[in-house]
Formats: sequence, C-alpha cells, structure tokens
Amino acid sequence: MTLLSGVALPWSLPLTLVVYGVVVAAAAWIYRDARARGSRYAPLWAVTTLLFTILPVLAYLYLHRDAGPAP
Repeated sequence: MTLLSGVALPWSLPLTLVVYGVVVAAAAWIYRDARARGSRYAPLWAVTTLLFTILPVLAYLYLHRDAGPAP
C-alpha cells in the first residue's frame, strides 16, 4: 500500500488513474476526429465522453461507421 498524508491508499488507485487516462484519451481522440470531419459539435462530443464514458464512444463509432477514416 502507498501512504499519502498518513492514509493508506488501496492498490486500485493506479488502476483508477489508468481508467481515467483512457477516458481522457478517448475524449481527445473523438474531439480531434470530429473536428477533422468538420463537425461543429466536436467539443460537445468530447465533454459528453468525459461525463458518460463508454456510451458516447459507442454512439460516435456507430454514427460514423460508414464514413471511414477522417481526412
């Protein structure tokens, strides 16, 4: 266990940080991809991904499945 200010932190803290890192990376990817496609809702996609994690990612991938890679 890691000690921080005298409080023992559980082993799951690094795992939690990794999960949040993946969510932030997904939001950044969706923002950049939506912006490259010319979407004016790119910031909304990113914020929604940060708030609701996996649901916006699945929705974005579903809605853009036929478009192919961004230019």
